[in-house]
Amino acid sequence: MVSMTPRRGLSKSKSSSKGRHSALLPKLIYLVLCFGLVWLLLFVYYFPSIVDPRVDTPVEPTLPRSIGNLRGDDVAPAVGSNHANSVLHRSPPRNPSPMKPTKPDSPTLLRDHPHYGALDADGERGYVFDPFALRRDPPPMNFIPSKEKLCKKGGARGLGDADYKMYEHVKVSPLTEASKKARVLCTIYTYPAHHASHVTAARETWAQHCDGFMAVSTSTDEALNTVNIPHEGEEEYNNIWQKIRSTWAYIHDNYVDSGIYSSEFDWFYIGGDDVFVIPENLKLYLGSDEIVAATEGGEKPIFLGRRFKQDGDMSMVFNSGGAGYVLNRAAVKLLNQQLTTEGKGCQPHLKGFWEDVMVAKCLRMGFDLLPYDTKDSLRRERFHPFTPGHHLTYNAPPTSKDWYIRYSIDLKYEKECCSEESATFHYIKPELTRRLFALWYGHCEE
Repeated sequence: MVSMTPRRGLSKSKSSSKGRHSALLPKLIYLVLCFGLVWLLLFVYYFPSIVDPRVDTPVEPTLPRSIGNLRGDDVAPAVGSNHANSVLHRSPPRNPSPMKPTKPDSPTLLRDHPHYGALDADGERGYVFDPFALRRDPPPMNFIPSKEKLCKKGGARGLGDADYKMYEHVKVSPLTEASKKARVLCTIYTYPAHHASHVTAARETWAQHCDGFMAVSTSTDEALNTVNIPHEGEEEYNNIWQKIRSTWAYIHDNYVDSGIYSSEFDWFYIGGDDVFVIPENLKLYLGSDEIVAATEGGEKPIFLGRRFKQDGDMSMVFNSGGAGYVLNRAAVKLLNQQLTTEGKGCQPHLKGFWEDVMVAKCLRMGFDLLPYDTKDSLRRERFHPFTPGHHLTYNAPPTSKDWYIRYSIDLKYEKECCSEESATFHYIKPELTRRLFALWYGHCEE
């Protein structure tokens, strides 16, 4: 008798194989559908950029993670003292709650006309901010946490002696006839969560010493000198370029080109709400024989600030947004030509935080206007991207991978880092703002 076992085994194997194939078919169909859905989503996402060449994509590089992520942060942005991470330097906090502009227009209108003035407290267009309001009605300074702590050597909590030592090194220059003629509009950009802290601290201290002052935000509050200047896209850290574009266009339209304030200012400074400005030192420099000659009495454009070389490239020099930077009237007019047109290299619809790089790029590619060397006669810097104490104690060797080493131009250390006529510092929290002002402006001597 021939055994049937092998046949039964073979038959069972074939049946089992057929069953497995049947079970795999639905999974295969599911994978094909998922793959197709992914491609469909990618097509929908990128289709607007294909059909509309005006929609820009970021072109600036980011730092390699091996360099920028030494503190373990998730992202290491490319450039600017506002934005970089390193062993010694921390990135600033992001806005915790991104806010959209008040009463935004349709996407089509914003795309075609991204700069359309300011809104008043009721959201109506055509508002013209009064830059002299703070000078007319300056608030008194509140000594927070206390005058004793602010004035004590060693400082308030966490400030240490280094800031005090830098206060002793840097002097506030008395106004001269020449510096009085250098009329400066100081502008900071902010958002409502910082109105009661950063904006209020600036208003109570250094901002009163500017010829004019304005805080650009997403709400207009005349009592706080804030003005709502809407811009393209959302109000968020990663869209600062659009906020600055609209701010410069507004400055041009109302304080340079036309309007009742169009002849009131010669210089325009802009920085974040965490800067500390010594207006007397800034005006002393702007009214100096050097700058008067460099601008041919104001007729020639000039771009002033703390120069950085992007990723070490001297052909891509920009002024640090953290330290803030200054344009004269002629330079604002040139920048506005780039901002309000499809200017070469200016990327009018780019979304990004590296506004300092983009302003430099617009001026460089449009008019070959480069950042001016603002060091003093001893080759010390006037504009600073960090706190006074941080600059005094910074001691990284030239071989360090810190971005600050790579971006700086002829970096000096300890007190040689900073001019005695320094004009700006960055990363200044409200408590340190009040402390520096109390020290430099004689409140601790009273």
